[in-house]
Amino acid sequence: MNFFRIMVVAVFAAGLSACGFQLRGEAQLSSVLKRVHVSASDPFSPLARDVEAALARSGAVVESAPGQGIAEITLGSVSLAPVVRSVGANATVNEFAMVYHVELSIQGADGKTLLAPQVIEHSRDYTFDQTQAIGSNAEQDEVKKGMQRDMVQAIMFKIASVGHEP
Repeated sequence: MNFFRIMVVAVFAAGLSACGFQLRGEAQLSSVLKRVHVSASDPFSPLARDVEAALARSGAVVESAPGQGIAEITLGSVSLAPVVRSVGANATVNEFAMVYHVELSIQGADGKTLLAPQVIEHSRDYTFDQTQAIGSNAEQDEVKKGMQRDMVQAIMFKIASVGHEP
């Protein structure tokens, strides 16, 4: 029985490696983004803090202030807001969409624009049940946290793509 488990795991692992599957690692940054400063419309934004941490994990030196030889990543117009999608017969909200909106731009250390301002937007729908109102705030918080992780990942994909084009 133990031999059978080992064989199943070995076949599964071989199948994954044959299809090109590999675990997602940290973003590979261009050399023009090795020293960066993150500027956000809200300097205490958890998004800015998470992007800075992701940049550091990717090997960038995150500077506390802009300066000579430092690339600038700007997170402007950051918003996370619920949007009503449907209302029930008794005029209560049945479905929301959380919409996360960020405007991203990147300037190189030499002051040249590497990425013109672009909007990144994510939305996630969820239902609201009046009979389960106690858990709705916790659910909304979890949706926000998940969207924050997704937004950081989307921003890092954009940042990683800068400077790698021929």
